[in-house]
Amino acid sequence: MENLLMYFAKVNGLIILFYLMYVVFLRKETFFTSNRWYFLTGLLLSLILPLITFTKTIWIEPTPIPEYYEEAIPITYNTIETPTQAPLDWSLILMSTYFVISILIIMKIGMELVSFFRRIQKQNKQKESNYTLVDSNSAENPFSFFSYIVINKEMFTEEELQHILTHESIHVKQKHSFDVLIGKVFCAIFWVNPIIWLYRKAMLQNLEFIADNETFQQIENKYEYQKTLLKVVTHQHDLSITNQFYQSLIKKRIVMLHTNQSNKRNVWKYATILPLLVGFMLLFQIETVAQVKESKIEETNYAVSSNYSSILTKNTTDKELRELEKTFSDEKHKLKISKVKRNKKGEIIEIKLLFDSGKTYVEILERKSTEPVDAIKIFINSDKNDNVTCGFEEISNKVTAEFASDDENGSIKMDSEGYTVDSMVKNGKKVNLIINGKLQSATVKSKIPLDQEIDVMKELNASDLKSKYNIDKKEGEIYYELTTKKENKKPNSEAAYAVEVATEYSDDETFSHIDKIKRDKLVDAKRALILLNGKEINYQDLDKIDEKTISSSGNTVASHAIKKYGEKGKHGVIFINTKAHDKENNSVMIEYSNLKNNSEKQKPRSIELKSGDVVVILEGDRIKFPGYPTQYLNQLKLEFKGKILEDNIDFFKNYEFEKIKDLIIIEDEMSPKEKKRIKKIIIETK
Repeated sequence: MENLLMYFAKVNGLIILFYLMYVVFLRKETFFTSNRWYFLTGLLLSLILPLITFTKTIWIEPTPIPEYYEEAIPITYNTIETPTQAPLDWSLILMSTYFVISILIIMKIGMELVSFFRRIQKQNKQKESNYTLVDSNSAENPFSFFSYIVINKEMFTEEELQHILTHESIHVKQKHSFDVLIGKVFCAIFWVNPIIWLYRKAMLQNLEFIADNETFQQIENKYEYQKTLLKVVTHQHDLSITNQFYQSLIKKRIVMLHTNQSNKRNVWKYATILPLLVGFMLLFQIETVAQVKESKIEETNYAVSSNYSSILTKNTTDKELRELEKTFSDEKHKLKISKVKRNKKGEIIEIKLLFDSGKTYVEILERKSTEPVDAIKIFINSDKNDNVTCGFEEISNKVTAEFASDDENGSIKMDSEGYTVDSMVKNGKKVNLIINGKLQSATVKSKIPLDQEIDVMKELNASDLKSKYNIDKKEGEIYYELTTKKENKKPNSEAAYAVEVATEYSDDETFSHIDKIKRDKLVDAKRALILLNGKEINYQDLDKIDEKTISSSGNTVASHAIKKYGEKGKHGVIFINTKAHDKENNSVMIEYSNLKNNSEKQKPRSIELKSGDVVVILEGDRIKFPGYPTQYLNQLKLEFKGKILEDNIDFFKNYEFEKIKDLIIIEDEMSPKEKKRIKKIIIETK
């Protein structure tokens, strides 16, 4: 509401500015055609310029933090809510009244249009080359409207009639009716501004000056034309949407006919408006944003005496947004939330937030997207010296969980692809992670599929590390074992430990598929049992495999491999499957499927693509493309027959796969080149 009122005020201010410049500099000039475009441009710029804003950033020094504060005692405030009657929103009432009046004026314009066409419907019409002549016995005053000229022929001589038709045909030819309607609409919208009515009056007078001037140049008997103007002075026409031959101030029209043409050098007067428009933009259309300079401050004991925050999500209602504005507003700072746009589901996709200190914008955040916005934390913190910090923090779609031990730290973050386990530190030493039986690389982040909830995390001593994973613990090394709930529940087969753990390699490291197998720390590839499509191969044979044909791979540690493979599996087992094998057996990594096996869930189903590759639907809710991590169906955009599916799982559950011709992958251009993510899948049918 506040933004709308400000916009209206700026538009009206610019209209006044354009009108005053016309009165001071241009009213007495004979540049009638140029004045016409001046009026129209003035109205257009009055609407557009208030929508254009520029941002000016002011860098300020950070507030110094004292090296030591005594520990602050947190204060708890207990508030009792008392029922209060909501006060009348007078601003809403006034705005509603304003718009009702505007609508009534617009309705009046519509009624005038209807009245005009009804009036000429039964009249005699004569089609001419540039206009349609309507002979109306009821017309008191000649007028034109778009291509129609209405006149009572009986009231005028032949010469007078010719003068009038010449005049009105100029209105028709130059389409002056558009100017008349535009002026009427602006008066309807900005009716409270008295200048807009004067502005419209000046526009109409100028149109008459144009028609009079050109008519004067075309006729021979100029004296008779002036007598014609005087003849109709006593008659008026009541339809304000038309170009009337009669206009008030006939004297002014006749005077302008005898006014000498303005010197072309006076065209400079049109430029006088430009400095004022620049001044308007500098004064009102520049938002000043204050940003604190980054500074490296050593860690200090800093006690916060008071702070509060709240989370804004995609599902926050308009009522809740207003409550947030009230909650985070005080004498020094005011929270403003604007430009809120929602999708069909009611989720917020666009929003602008700012903290206003009165003179400058202390903090500003604006998001525009076709997707729902991420969660946003709004906060105000203050210390003992009343130094206030306010701002916004995007939480994105990641949830961070800190491990609670006193001497260890680290975090697990969740995104659309799974849980990302950041590198962990204990007592200043880096922690090596073993996730579901697989040792992770020390240089990369590890990921766990979303369906595997983090369950247990514990440190392994030297004996456990050796017995479980055949790894010798060295001085200065720390090993943590992390398992998921799904892993813990069914550890009854070696397949339960053959979990795919996707890794993100740093930008300066690029490993091929075979390199990853050779570099794996959990299973020594040189001594392990290697199975290619279920058949045993030698370590030297790894380099002979065409990596383009590999569909999936995994491994099993020795302690679990011995149960199935005996002595051959004492150093672990490496599994490698090719695309051709998966196509033939309708499977993608048997070990992975075994892990997910559940009699209550749907069996894997395969789709053969046009390229010959095989796509597998796992348990009805996940999809596996060759060369891509396993994806949850409802986390993908699927386009079918030009529309985005609402329920992807239901589609693949009920649709006949034989009808699918191809699944076209649209990759996310923002994802790294070495690990492309799927943005959208287009389903093509046969």
